[in-house]
Amino acid sequence: MNTAIHIELDLLCFVMLYAIANQSAASVNQQMKRVLFRSLVYGVMIQLILDALWLLVEGRSFPGGIIANKVLNALFLTAGVFLGSIWYLYVLERLGYTITKKLQIAVTMPGCIYLVLNTVSMWTGWIFTVSPDNVYARGPMYWLHVVGAYGMLAIALVHLVVWLIRRKDHSTRTQIKELLSFYFLPLIGSVVSLFYTGMPGAWTCAAVSIVLLYLNDQDREIIRDGLTGLNNRKTLAPVFEDYSRLAGPQAPLYAFMMDLDNFKKINDTWGHPVGDQTLVDAGRILSSCMKGRKGILIRYGGDEFLIMGFLAGEEEAEAFRQEIYRKFADYRQEHSLAYRFAISVGYARYREGQKLAELVDAADDALYLEKKRNNAGR
Repeated sequence: MNTAIHIELDLLCFVMLYAIANQSAASVNQQMKRVLFRSLVYGVMIQLILDALWLLVEGRSFPGGIIANKVLNALFLTAGVFLGSIWYLYVLERLGYTITKKLQIAVTMPGCIYLVLNTVSMWTGWIFTVSPDNVYARGPMYWLHVVGAYGMLAIALVHLVVWLIRRKDHSTRTQIKELLSFYFLPLIGSVVSLFYTGMPGAWTCAAVSIVLLYLNDQDREIIRDGLTGLNNRKTLAPVFEDYSRLAGPQAPLYAFMMDLDNFKKINDTWGHPVGDQTLVDAGRILSSCMKGRKGILIRYGGDEFLIMGFLAGEEEAEAFRQEIYRKFADYRQEHSLAYRFAISVGYARYREGQKLAELVDAADDALYLEKKRNNAGR
């Protein structure tokens, strides 16, 4: 491939990542997930610049050219190992692990070891060599770099696959699948670069994967509830627009409004962490009720949830409500909860020409009557 095109690809990817890094740094939300993601972005940006500089140096004769080539290769190979470590930490954080200082040191230690190895290789040629013509070549121990660079990526991959197999909740599995998809493009690029030195490979592909990962994350923040992973209220209007067009005598559309009974008491008595977990558990139970049904589940706000979907008629709608009650009761009994974990459900059927607010209000009125009937209090 023409060197100029290769450099242009590196710079284009660099500019895309620079924009993402700036936007991420400007956010008021500086959770560990964002810090690690931004570190990943900066790391790939460094690799792209090193790659572009190497293309300008490789095979050219000028004072200090061989030394510059060796330094660039030592930095490039070492940074690859550090990036594998950062990715592993990012995966662990996304899976719910606490990223402590000790864990960060342990995971990034291989990068420090490879910094020494690659620095020494500038004189020994173990990992790489640079000929008198200023041309890079892999050394006899290059396989050590492959182990270091891909080792952390492989460990992270195993973690993701194990979690994908073990976890059954939809929101977690969706996140894991997104992280797994990150591997696809860099893997192709890595295979190409292993056989054809100098071709745009892992890092240009990694830049594209990071952009896709970022877009998925932004999309999730816009339409997903951060605590439960369910859709939020912003998704309701466009879904209603689609569903209302499909609704009719042969496809009755229903809205179910729900809230947890005495949720404030759970928060006040057992604390907000228990309250948050209660909301997460409620979301999972409701998600299980939705399996096999056409509809959408939304965390409407606070302890309120909304389901909008198609059912056969009043009989099935009532049966669906009773199924929700039964699953909450089964969960409470199975986990021997010290507090009352229950939900109240009201529903309304969509009438032709009805506006979204009118349908939601009708379901909310039905919820009020249901709570009054259950004597649960509002």
